[in-house]
Amino acid sequence: MDEKPQVALIAERIRKEPFNMLTNNCLRKSFKFRKECRKIGIEVGIVFALVLTRCDKFPLPRYVVWFHGWAVVDGRRIELARPLDEKNTANTFDIDIRPLVAIHLL
Repeated sequence: MDEKPQVALIAERIRKEPFNMLTNNCLRKSFKFRKECRKIGIEVGIVFALVLTRCDKFPLPRYVVWFHGWAVVDGRRIELARPLDEKNTANTFDIDIRPLVAIHLL
């Protein structure tokens, strides 16, 4: 059985879960994703990073520093915090976030 479609289905289901900074944030969703993928024999890495991103919520664009997490499958970044077409609290897309410092958890 091809495992990649299953990975995409798991990721999409987790993305659709409501985001909450305290109870269901990007890091928690990444660990949930890893747990479910391991059940079907797929290894998943998790990246926890200090990131710098542009924040368009102010009259003039500002850059803000915050923490963000995502999963990695076969070297490919999998964003899980929210649906891919939904902007985050800084009014940018999660996939555009680049890490300043990243910790790769196996």
